[in-house]
Amino acid sequence: MKANFMKLREIMMSEFPDQWSEIKGANYPVPEWTMYAGQVMSMVQLFAMAVILIGDSLWTYIPGFSRGPPEFYFQMKENPALAFIIVFLVVPSYIQSYTNTGAFEVIVDGKLVFSKLESGRMPNVPEILRALQAAGLKKA
Repeated sequence: MKANFMKLREIMMSEFPDQWSEIKGANYPVPEWTMYAGQVMSMVQLFAMAVILIGDSLWTYIPGFSRGPPEFYFQMKENPALAFIIVFLVVPSYIQSYTNTGAFEVIVDGKLVFSKLESGRMPNVPEILRALQAAGLKKA
């Protein structure tokens, strides 16, 4: 993505010279809950690895499990491949899908010129150049 931005930046500088104080690209902010969900998922994965390495005796060290492991643990032991796929592949992929917003926005002097989030599609270069002209920039 950075290469695409750098190419667009170069085109904008050549098509509209001396009209830019700064052209910058940045990642669109992701929802805050995805950061927390990612951290929780990392802890769940570490716990799963500890259970695999230490075994059933790990549950005696966790408050509230003095009687032994919970029922879901035995179900996961009966089908370890499914448990592995869910804990290490499915849930992290689901959380990751929320961190990639797919946003592409062009803002000139604080005014939104183009938004992929609003239009639902990626613009082509001539379309961006027309939008910049409509925003008041003069082509060389």
